[in-house]
Amino acid sequence: MTRFPLDAVIDCGALDAASALGDVCADDGASWRCGLAGPLIAALIVDGAALELGDGSVAALEERLLEDGTVDLTNVGAIVATRRDAASAWVGGEQVSEPSVALGLRMRGGRIGDAAAVIAGVGPYPLRARQLEGALRGRAGSAQLLEIAAQTARIEAQPFGVGEVIDEAALERLAGAARAALRLALERAGQGMR
Repeated sequence: MTRFPLDAVIDCGALDAASALGDVCADDGASWRCGLAGPLIAALIVDGAALELGDGSVAALEERLLEDGTVDLTNVGAIVATRRDAASAWVGGEQVSEPSVALGLRMRGGRIGDAAAVIAGVGPYPLRARQLEGALRGRAGSAQLLEIAAQTARIEAQPFGVGEVIDEAALERLAGAARAALRLALERAGQGMR
């Protein structure tokens, strides 16, 4: 488990330098908010990141996402990244606004037992890709599964999925990121392609 402490008065410059977690922090007069980069939020969610609150309770990072893409850090003492026993991967473009995919896989008997997936760059903030997670569970790595992952990510990124992307080129970049992230996560889990 990795713990990134936050001071009572958040020093965003120190947060940037110390942990590479903060992109933009602002005091809106009522609370502190930190706009973490979309791909980083996606990777932290896949890794089960949580926020340790001042009262000792813990809230999942994804529960504190705001509509403008920032994270509500009100009363947060630390960001806790709980490395699960999962093989994870993130693949995306160089720009924060580019579509990207973060995946975490737990293998059981040569098949994907559990999957966590987040897509970024397809809406105002990273989105949990529940359809993609479901499409991966119970399957062994294969070329066919790479295509299933790519098409499922495309569907979730479109307006009638959960995202907002209608640009065909962006959808194809997302599909490519899904293929690459799945291939990399499977390799990290020690699973070859069939």
